[in-house]
Amino acid sequence: MLKALIIILIVLLALFLLTFAIYYFNLDMKLVRKVYEALGKHYDNLEKDRKL
Repeated sequence: MLKALIIILIVLLALFLLTFAIYYFNLDMKLVRKVYEALGKHYDNLEKDRKL
């Protein structure tokens, strides 16, 4: 029982440290910027129909 509790605490600590690192280094917004740039390149290359 104690061994399972220790494993759960270690997993929770690891998850906390991972989320703290993501927050501290602003990794979520860096990932969003990369995705946004990739999508921008894709949609900029599409042929556009300008019928208004």
